[in-house]
Amino acid sequence: MNYICLPTILKTMRTSKEFNEKYKEYIEEGHYGMDINEPSVLAYVDQIFNDLKEIPGFKYQQVKTKFGLARVYTNLEETLPFVGRIINQELEEKINFILKVEYELENRLKSLNLSKDGTPIQSV
Repeated sequence: MNYICLPTILKTMRTSKEFNEKYKEYIEEGHYGMDINEPSVLAYVDQIFNDLKEIPGFKYQQVKTKFGLARVYTNLEETLPFVGRIINQELEEKINFILKVEYELENRLKSLNLSKDGTPIQSV
């Protein structure tokens, strides 16, 4: 299995714009691609898409949150019948888990008067 060093990814890809630039040839025409700007989500989806792009004809339309839940839209259901939807569902579940952990972490840091990067929050 190919493991990627998470801190390296976080330094190089921090926005959905960077993600979409890297995978622009896999975005279906007329769609906007990645719309989640959480670096840990970008790192995870980058690792998965790095493998998915090896599937002939792989394309994605959107990776976003809708009503607070992750939604992944790809052509995997057509490309890989029977497994494509399962892959999309797994991606959604993992993204939701990452977002939940990030949300909890941010709230705990705020309760300690710390920002997300661990620096003290200045009182106004």
